[in-house]
Amino acid sequence: MESLREVVEFVGGPVSLWILAGVYFGSVILERIWAIRGNPDYDNKDALASIGLNLMSSTLNLVLGILIPLALYVLVYDNLRLFEDIALWIAIPIAFLAHELAYYWDHRLNHRVGLLWAFHAIHHSSNEFNHSTAARGFFLDGQLKRLFAVVPAFIGIDPVVYIAVSVLTNAYGIWNHASYVPRLGWLDRVFMTPKMHKVHHANQPQYIDRNYSQVTLLFDRMFSSTAYLDEEPNPGLVKPVYDYNPLTAQFAGLKQLQERMDTAPRWQDKVAYLYRPPEWSHDGICRSDCPKYQLREPQPV
Repeated sequence: MESLREVVEFVGGPVSLWILAGVYFGSVILERIWAIRGNPDYDNKDALASIGLNLMSSTLNLVLGILIPLALYVLVYDNLRLFEDIALWIAIPIAFLAHELAYYWDHRLNHRVGLLWAFHAIHHSSNEFNHSTAARGFFLDGQLKRLFAVVPAFIGIDPVVYIAVSVLTNAYGIWNHASYVPRLGWLDRVFMTPKMHKVHHANQPQYIDRNYSQVTLLFDRMFSSTAYLDEEPNPGLVKPVYDYNPLTAQFAGLKQLQERMDTAPRWQDKVAYLYRPPEWSHDGICRSDCPKYQLREPQPV
């Protein structure tokens, strides 16, 4: 148990960000080497755009996504926790389940609320699926799961334990963007394997808004949002984006949201686009995810 505690304290300590950075860049480099023979069509421009988006969002997130949530977690843990000194063998699975549930609902809301989807859409805007896209994001994306983290703090999960679990699950989240991993049989029905996560990135109607979890399919099964692999997934948005400049590509989701809002003459409808699902429209004409929700397509003028 002492050796396990040492591992937890190391992974959840000051080197946690360096571990994730090493996993991400190491995975990208190794996959690119593999692609020389395994995937000659590897899109270098797209990968560099994803890396640029990752670096920008990570830098901007240092305060909003790390320092403030950590301070809030410690504040709740120090002053409001229900249980003292939870044993490590109990704390780790509780932290994992709490993180997995927070990730699931953060992710699902990001897909079902217009403004949150505008933040999250950049992660889906790559038309490729590989390790470089794993950390492709907008700095305001995914903030809800940090707020949800007050739950394990309130229970009494040590911050170091929760950080360590977060690092390991996020490292898994980098791996499950692998382009070189085939179907894995029964594992695809239990875990969010690369093929199952590629389903989530696909723009085919049967795959849209499915497979939200990070490591397992537990909560997707529980909340009826699972889709299994049938047709080969085609990654990217329903309205594809071909912008390889990170400075402009980061606003792709906000741009599409503004385009939908601009079609509404009333300010009440414009505001509704912020909290309604992305496929909603004020006039019943779908301007996003139309194949999935079978609404009327815009007619040519």
